[in-house]
Amino acid sequence: MRAPSPPALNAREKAVLELAAKGLSDRAIASKLGLSAETIRWYNKRVYEKLDAANRTDAVSRATELGLLTPPLGPVVRHPIRYVDNDGVSIAYQVIGKGPVDLLFIPGFVSHIEMSWETPDYVSFFEQLGRIARVITFDKRGVGLSDRVPGGPSLDQTVRDALCVLDAVGSKSTFVFGTSEGGAAAVLLASMFPDRVSGLILFGATAKVVRSGDEPVWSSPREAFDQRLAALLSSWGEPWAIERFAPSRRHDKAFVAWWPRCLRAAASPSSVKAVIENAAAVDIRGLLEDVETRTLVIGRTGDRIVPIAATRYLADHLPNARLVELDGDDHIYFVGADDVVKEVEGFLREAAVEPEVETRLAILLTLSSGAARPTATQRAILAACQAKQVRAVGGNFVALFESPRAAVSAARRLRHAVKAAPTGAGLHVGACRASDGEPSKSVAALLQLLAKSATPGEILVSSTLRDILAGSGVELVRRPVPKGRGKEPVEAWAITNS
Repeated sequence: MRAPSPPALNAREKAVLELAAKGLSDRAIASKLGLSAETIRWYNKRVYEKLDAANRTDAVSRATELGLLTPPLGPVVRHPIRYVDNDGVSIAYQVIGKGPVDLLFIPGFVSHIEMSWETPDYVSFFEQLGRIARVITFDKRGVGLSDRVPGGPSLDQTVRDALCVLDAVGSKSTFVFGTSEGGAAAVLLASMFPDRVSGLILFGATAKVVRSGDEPVWSSPREAFDQRLAALLSSWGEPWAIERFAPSRRHDKAFVAWWPRCLRAAASPSSVKAVIENAAAVDIRGLLEDVETRTLVIGRTGDRIVPIAATRYLADHLPNARLVELDGDDHIYFVGADDVVKEVEGFLREAAVEPEVETRLAILLTLSSGAARPTATQRAILAACQAKQVRAVGGNFVALFESPRAAVSAARRLRHAVKAAPTGAGLHVGACRASDGEPSKSVAALLQLLAKSATPGEILVSSTLRDILAGSGVELVRRPVPKGRGKEPVEAWAITNS
């Protein structure tokens, strides 16, 4: 039986497709061909119909398979390492390739975007990704080529740094790939800025590193975690834990020599201690159900750092997630990663058409002194702290913020806005309707409970927001709040250094 003939593309359609395959936007293609952007969109529609493709990535892949496009030859372009400033902290980043979609890569606990190119596995991984996407990666503050800072980066800081990098390279919408400790930041980024995230990819990631009591059972007991951290610090600069991070490379002399050099260059013992201690405080389980972004969750069945049960938990609790379990026991994302790249490529093709996101995540603030509208003084404070929206909810005004730090700053100023009558404040992170900022009923109820339970001058935050604030310098003390009618108390936290 003869294979079907490839569809016939006219000269203009093929020219548009060839430029799309090089990563040019519709506007750039229009400029190059002397046409309008609307005309290019019309040609795209024709090409998609002829190739039975859903989107640009799918069309380029189909055309390459059918021999209508020549596959890219030679090494993928590695753009120079550059820096972007975020509030006085320099973040090192690099762009690899020029595929038709953007892919932001958030690494794990340490990285070094220059020295990593010395190992063939890393080269292979990013060159493969660079053929299917424009890959954007960076060293988090405190490690690699980025500025060293006191303490490790909080999740919020990592998200803000990632947004600065995306802005620096002109990326308005991107797929986000988070691995290991970087997975939590990837989830938070997708939660807080769904309009900028086309899809979410997690590899070897976990929602919680260290157990609280006996839960969750797949996380690390505190004692075992502390023992591993002590062993790490005592042997930093040696080929540490290859048998756990990359068992398949433990007899590879070149890898064994490269690994400790890269670790030493990426972080000092004190800086890596701060990074890992911050990671130990993270618990994003409360965020997962609000993440509407289409997600691919990948894990290796024998991973010795993040057990496959933790990977399954993510897939089970992210509403639009698909789980892929791969054979092997390597935790490092780029080691023997051809199967990972294959799954990512398929996901990019499937997920390029993203359903409209109807909700968004925000940091919400309300006060114990109920008033549906803020006073002029309160409005000035909210504006100075960059509140994105203020609306009435259940007789109180609720302010929405994108930054936890901005919300905390606003709460600190608002509670003493009227010196004769200090007020308490409640802070929570939760889902709001994208169209008008209306919080869901459960989110609004918890926020009101926190505010009502706060004593004059006190700021209470939910346990979910407490986890996001880990490593931010905000000091918190546990303060259970009675829920009433015989129900279990709600876990809340009071800010103490205010």
